[in-house]
Amino acid sequence: MEQAELKIENSKEIYSEIVKSLVLHHDKPAYSIEFIVEGTKDKPLVAIRYPGRKLKRRKLKRPNSKSALWANLFDFVVIPYFNGKAIKEGEFTFEKILRDFQDNKKSSKLFWELIEEMYYSNRISKEPPNLDGINSKIYLLVLKWIWIQEDFNYKLKWDEVDSPIKYTLETRTGSSTAGGAGRAKFFAALILLKHDFTFEVVKKIIPLY
Repeated sequence: MEQAELKIENSKEIYSEIVKSLVLHHDKPAYSIEFIVEGTKDKPLVAIRYPGRKLKRRKLKRPNSKSALWANLFDFVVIPYFNGKAIKEGEFTFEKILRDFQDNKKSSKLFWELIEEMYYSNRISKEPPNLDGINSKIYLLVLKWIWIQEDFNYKLKWDEVDSPIKYTLETRTGSSTAGGAGRAKFFAALILLKHDFTFEVVKKIIPLY
């Protein structure tokens, strides 16, 4: 697997900056390139692997110059690192993230302020508090990139991220996901946990994948 660093120069242009790096590899095999997005190649914290499995070439009967030939063009998977080693895909699940917040982090005022800041601006301006459970910094950075990935797959259209290639947002069956809740669902789940709803209740109120 090829590996490179992806450094964001301007957080306000984070989506278009990501697009510039990823689009060069959109027609390669799934997960053939890994970008270190937090930390460095020598000391990685979070990486994204691209292209993701949701990315696909669309099968159109009569394509024309205005057709979107691709679906989910900027799908990727988020990979946390711990002590320099990548955590296997599937080990850092939505349930683990939410349960850890419920059990170890929901009472921290600073931690919640950082979640809110990250939700609205994709940035973390302060050092996270030292809390039990998952390392607070890794937790926030992974959540940041999961939310960015959610934006690419459920919210942002091709022209909103300055993509040079037109694409659509689709489910496996071909129905549109454009305009979906994306990160908002996960943020709402955290809000409910913060207000003492249990994880079991939250997953009934907000189905999470």
